[in-house]
Amino acid sequence: MKKAVLTVLVPFGVVAAGALAYHYWDTGALPGMDPPFYPVTVQSIDYEDRGVRIPGTAHFEIKLFQTLDDGTRWNVFPLMAPGDMTGREIKVIVRTQREPPELVDYEALEVEGLARPPGGRIGSKIFDLLTEKGYFFVEKVVLIEATSLHAATHL
Repeated sequence: MKKAVLTVLVPFGVVAAGALAYHYWDTGALPGMDPPFYPVTVQSIDYEDRGVRIPGTAHFEIKLFQTLDDGTRWNVFPLMAPGDMTGREIKVIVRTQREPPELVDYEALEVEGLARPPGGRIGSKIFDLLTEKGYFFVEKVVLIEATSLHAATHL
């Protein structure tokens, strides 16, 4: 009886520990928890960062969104350095469920969220649409999945 229980519990424990370790590595926190947020800048953010607090200027000129299979709608926009309303080089893309304000093209924001490579989370269609509108991308674009946005002012 003990041997049968061990043959079930040991593999289950290994798989569960592996899943927890992967989630912690991917998000910087255990499931159900937010990682600690620390300040970074648009210029200094990279793939090693996880929980970030980043000030910048949101470019809402192009209203971009993704609708997932479950009906969840994500709004996507580039985040430039604070005060940069003319820049076209994108290093940071923000994905959030917050709708952009009506009739606002630029907004000073402080974004808190999980930074990671865009990978399959941002489709090539969004990159293509931004490129068509005159934006271009650095080699390693960072995606921030926002947990909160704090608007400073409308620009």
